[in-house]
Amino acid sequence: MNSNKMIAVLLGIALSFTTFTKVRFLGPIGIGELLLAFTALLLIFQLAYNQKIYISEKSIKLVSLLYSFILLAFVSNLFGVWRGTIGIMDFRDAIAFSLPILLIILVVHLPDYQNILTRTALYFYIFSQAYIYCCLLYIVVIRNFFYIDFFYFYSTRFSGLSLNPNQLAFLTLLLPIISLYLVSRKKIPTHLGILNVVAAVWVGLRIESDALLVTWIISFFIYSYFMFMKKIKLKKHLRIIINLFALSFLVSMLKVVLEIIKDVSNSFNEVRNQSDIRYTLWENGIKAFTKSPLIGNGTTSHSGLFSPFEGHESHNTVIDLLSMLGLFGLLIILLLFLWVIINSRQNVYYLILLLQVFIYSNFHNVMRQPITWFVLFFLLLSNHKQELNSSSTLKKSG
Repeated sequence: MNSNKMIAVLLGIALSFTTFTKVRFLGPIGIGELLLAFTALLLIFQLAYNQKIYISEKSIKLVSLLYSFILLAFVSNLFGVWRGTIGIMDFRDAIAFSLPILLIILVVHLPDYQNILTRTALYFYIFSQAYIYCCLLYIVVIRNFFYIDFFYFYSTRFSGLSLNPNQLAFLTLLLPIISLYLVSRKKIPTHLGILNVVAAVWVGLRIESDALLVTWIISFFIYSYFMFMKKIKLKKHLRIIINLFALSFLVSMLKVVLEIIKDVSNSFNEVRNQSDIRYTLWENGIKAFTKSPLIGNGTTSHSGLFSPFEGHESHNTVIDLLSMLGLFGLLIILLLFLWVIINSRQNVYYLILLLQVFIYSNFHNVMRQPITWFVLFFLLLSNHKQELNSSSTLKKSG
């Protein structure tokens, strides 16, 4: 196995294993994190062996943007320690941000980084889908004979090897649209793609995540609309009129959608008035942001059930980002996000994948999950004209 393929395999496995948060050795360090660190070392050795660094215009812009984010996090943490909003050793989120950023900075300096990212995405899909099938095997068969409380969150919600079921939910969220994309590219058989979608949805429903269900429903309707508009033949001005009408309809239905989300949230969670609790966390997260609106209060959670700075997440990525890194941090991520949209605008599956991450991020802080960063970097750096490889490998994943 050549070094580039080994890097892709390790990185794909590592990203999938970062959801195994019940299997950790020291604090936030688990199998996935160790594999990510080992992959970073392998990348450093590879760059040293090559004795040259590949540089492109896109890589220069991306690396500059990422270094700005890391510098901001460092300054914000120093300010947070001085103000007492973050402990001296409380840099768990900073490590969660920095590790995938460091990896992508190293990867983009290899001459064939696009091929490495594509292979990484394929191996991530293979191992994640295999894990989902293992979860399904337990839910459908093994649980009838042996109930294992270790696989549940407070004995109610299925969480697999994740401490928090929302971590498994985020992994499960991404797999169906990837399966549909691979089927559309004829990289996996249709029947295998359908089975993979059914398995992911089945496990996802057992997680009982309101965020997962709402994201799937919204993205399904948008995906169906895109597919419908793609099949019918209309003149350009008619398409514009229909799209504007659909957009205005969605805006007018926003209040109804918010009420539906509230009902789903309250019915899915064991805690009553879950949506009210989430609104409280949002409010206190915003209050924490107002204490340091430019550079934030440091990379840790700053919301709370009764007041700001109780150490709770806001359960909203934008609010958590604002409270951590302020307006400057949000600006950097928005620039990255808009750049990804521009680069992915010609691929409906990539846009749906990005949309799912965005919708889900309104319910949970996804920035500390390496999978989120990889999705953004893959969509930004992938060559949309290049066909995916390794179809024979994928066919064996079922």
